[in-house]
Amino acid sequence: MSTIAEVRAKHLNLAQVLKDHVGIRKIVEDLYPDQAHFIYELLQNAQDTGATSVAFRLVRGGLTFEHDGRPFLPGDIFAITDIGESNKVDEDKIGRFGVGFKAVFAYSETPTIHSPTFSFRIEDLVLPTEVPPLGNLHGLTRFIFPFNNPKKDQLSAYEEVAIGLSELSEMALLFLPSLSSISWSVDGGVSGELLRIPHSAEHMEILRQSSDGAAVGFHFLRFDAPVAGLGQQNVSVAFPLGFVGEATQYEPGKPLARQLRIVAANPGQVAVFFPAEKETSGLRFHLHAPFVPELSRASIKETPANIPLFEQLAQLSAGSLHRIKEMGLLTADFLSVLPNPLDPIPPRYQSIRTAITEAMNREPLTPTQARGHAPARALLQAKASLKDLLGSDDLALLARHDDDPPAWAASAAQKNSNADRFLTGLAIRDWDVDEFVDRLQVLDPDDWRHPDEELRGWLAAKPAEWHQQLYALLHRELVADGDVQRVVDLELVRLRDGRYRRGTGSYFPSGLDDDDGFPRVDASVYNAGRSKPQQAAARKLLEELGTRDVGEAELVEALLKDRYAQTSHRPRVGDMRRFVALVETDPTKAALFGPYFIFEDENGSWRRPQGCFLDSPLRDTGLRAYHTRAAGKGGPVGLAGRYPDAGVSLPRLLKFAEATGVITALLVAECSCVLNPNWSYLASVGGGRSEFHKDQDYMFAGFEAVTATPDMRVSALVWRTMESFTQYTKGLQATYQMNQRRGAHYASSKLVHQLRAAAWVPQSDGRFVVPAEARADLLPAGFPYDPGKRWLKAIGFGEALAKRSEEAKQKQSIAKQLGFQDGTALEDAQWFAGLDPAERLVFKQQVENRRSFSLPESQPGDPDRRTEKVLAMAAEAPERVTEERTRSVSVGLQAVKQEAEQYLRRQYTNADGEMICQVCQGPLPFRLTDGRYYVEKVEFIADVDRRHHQNYLALCPNHAAMIQHAHGSADLVREMLLDCDTDTLDIVLAETDANIYFTRTHLHDLKAVITSESRPSS
Repeated sequence: MSTIAEVRAKHLNLAQVLKDHVGIRKIVEDLYPDQAHFIYELLQNAQDTGATSVAFRLVRGGLTFEHDGRPFLPGDIFAITDIGESNKVDEDKIGRFGVGFKAVFAYSETPTIHSPTFSFRIEDLVLPTEVPPLGNLHGLTRFIFPFNNPKKDQLSAYEEVAIGLSELSEMALLFLPSLSSISWSVDGGVSGELLRIPHSAEHMEILRQSSDGAAVGFHFLRFDAPVAGLGQQNVSVAFPLGFVGEATQYEPGKPLARQLRIVAANPGQVAVFFPAEKETSGLRFHLHAPFVPELSRASIKETPANIPLFEQLAQLSAGSLHRIKEMGLLTADFLSVLPNPLDPIPPRYQSIRTAITEAMNREPLTPTQARGHAPARALLQAKASLKDLLGSDDLALLARHDDDPPAWAASAAQKNSNADRFLTGLAIRDWDVDEFVDRLQVLDPDDWRHPDEELRGWLAAKPAEWHQQLYALLHRELVADGDVQRVVDLELVRLRDGRYRRGTGSYFPSGLDDDDGFPRVDASVYNAGRSKPQQAAARKLLEELGTRDVGEAELVEALLKDRYAQTSHRPRVGDMRRFVALVETDPTKAALFGPYFIFEDENGSWRRPQGCFLDSPLRDTGLRAYHTRAAGKGGPVGLAGRYPDAGVSLPRLLKFAEATGVITALLVAECSCVLNPNWSYLASVGGGRSEFHKDQDYMFAGFEAVTATPDMRVSALVWRTMESFTQYTKGLQATYQMNQRRGAHYASSKLVHQLRAAAWVPQSDGRFVVPAEARADLLPAGFPYDPGKRWLKAIGFGEALAKRSEEAKQKQSIAKQLGFQDGTALEDAQWFAGLDPAERLVFKQQVENRRSFSLPESQPGDPDRRTEKVLAMAAEAPERVTEERTRSVSVGLQAVKQEAEQYLRRQYTNADGEMICQVCQGPLPFRLTDGRYYVEKVEFIADVDRRHHQNYLALCPNHAAMIQHAHGSADLVREMLLDCDTDTLDIVLAETDANIYFTRTHLHDLKAVITSESRPSS
């Protein structure tokens, strides 16, 4: 039995199963996603036979395929007619005549194979039938596929296969080891050929020719590595190449790098010899490995068997970089092909990115600015302008490094490009203008570090053109960002004599023979070369640093140093005119004069501007009154009065003096919070001291000594100074802060405390009072008052008076709420409540007794008759006679007093038998042992000629003493009594208002007695 018959016999049962289960055939036919996929299956099987070329011929009725590989073997017949099985155990083979070949049955029911060894037709998918051999094979193997599947008409089959052939790309030959030519002809369509042309071990060209156009060559670099255990199977990476410049044709005799460069594949494809159409790597170059694919071959299967292949691809990708470098193709542009940190790489391909990054970091593969290569970790990155300025030797001195001296990394042509992102993902250290400027700080002569003489020598060795480039760079990078202050203090300006100094104090040259002592800049550091923008930028940088042309200001400054410094003082009268003219022309130059002794004071000494104050006779400011009192050693002194003779008008001179710093107003001095009365609170803010520490307070220097003796001129000066405060003036508040996190404590400034404590506020009554006791309506002229001013509120102006007034109002209100007439009544009640309970009881009884007590009343029955009688008695009354005995004694006094006592007891004893004191108008304080009230009989009107019992008063001992020794109205009582028409007479006792109660009878009698006196009242 022949081989073909044997195979057929073995497959009869399988054929029956396929007929009984038609779904199996449908699964086989529908297995591949794209149309005419069987074309790749045919190419794969041709590669397995060692074929070097294949050819397709498409006609309307079918397709013919030929290859020059080895003829069919018996095992091949078994494999091509089986489903999913093959007798091929050679691991070098990439395909199987199993399921893959069955894809042809979607187009042909009876494919026929003619090989030099066997000729047969396949029916029912699995049954071979021997057919007559062809005589014109010439050692080739031919497949004939008639389009006879009833499910697909011939036209559709023809069109789909034609499309499949036309879409054969350069990728079809890229990873096939032996197959180097694929041709196709299409009846009524476009014919073509793919031809692989090797130019070197890694460089190949795949030429695509078609009948409708010119041939196009596709160039690749392909790197291969054998797979362990799989014979001659390889893993491969392939990088597409593009022509450099205008070249379109490769010339083998020329270096590769001059003609081609590596370009990105878009997208990078993953192949198992042929592209797996649905597999995505996220890379920009192609990969091949003998992966285990999914059954459809459209993607790579997730299986442990594939993991080693991914790892080997990672090693190959990183390893290929060395050969790419040798070819001159590892450039900055090439980096755009490599995976960067932002590329969306699927997890199983990320090992490729990691391996490439590690190789670039560790090995000399990263492109440098000097067109070499170095490990990325030894490279620095910066702006192109800084790279142009500093070479590798410069970096070795300037940049910190542990091992090999650093070098500049190459830059990507475009920011945020793939190449730029790749470089960012490497271990390249940023060392840009900021770091360069930091390194230059040792050129500051005041830097805490010792001067770096090596760096100074390096700078001095640079040519003038380099300095111009440096200055232009610093101007572009620092001035626009407002950071030029970082280099202002550096001795960076190159002078004509080769020395260096700061910009301040250096001058642009004005001629070839400048010998005036001004340090002149080397002109070639800003006018070298032909780049006008660079020259302009270099000069602007020097101007920003303080370099300037020598003008009048510079000449005046030189004069000041020569004549008005403390160590060399030789003033000239005419200089003042020049000084004034300069500041009038340019007010900003006033600061020049601060350090110099340009003013004469009223004591004949010379002082700096800030050591003098302005006052009469030049301008009345009141400062002399203040500073004379406050002056200690070193205090300001008044400007000499002779200046009107200096050849400058007084208004111009005074304006100059004020501009240069002469004191024209009372200064509020800034001081530490330690002196503040509220220091304990301010210091309690807490926290560690930081750069945000604040210790800010304000005061009037010497204020306590000045205000110890009040002076209207000083008060007016202080008032004017405080009136100048605005809502933004800081002088009223002290601030203390240790760090920003804990915040600050605030309190009234020491200035406020000074003003509160001193009696400096004048009043129109001549007094000087503390602000709290001051009244606005008593301020003299020249002291404007606005209650809304912050400073007046801060010092508590009128606060005490306002407080007392408010307290009185509150007390009045409370008293009325509690039922008292006024605040005084409330205070009396509070006093009474504070007495001992027994005292309160006695006092209460006395008051109640007084309330129930009735004054005695006595009315004359017949006033006229009583008057006549009293006058008659008065005429008989004894005269006031004294005799000289051992002492002067009033004659008859006792008799009159006895008569007066009886008279008074009758007049001033009420119906209840209680005798009163005429001043107390209450009961006499005590009784005698016989039950009678004790009463003092005191003569009332002293300047009378006779003694009248009616001229006596009934008094208690206390008021009796007051009438005799503290009667303030004694000289007036005669006239007052005659005019009195009520029962009380107002008098003054012991400097206190009081009144005396009289009965009508007693008052009538006393008036009659006064009338009877022969002497007129005085």
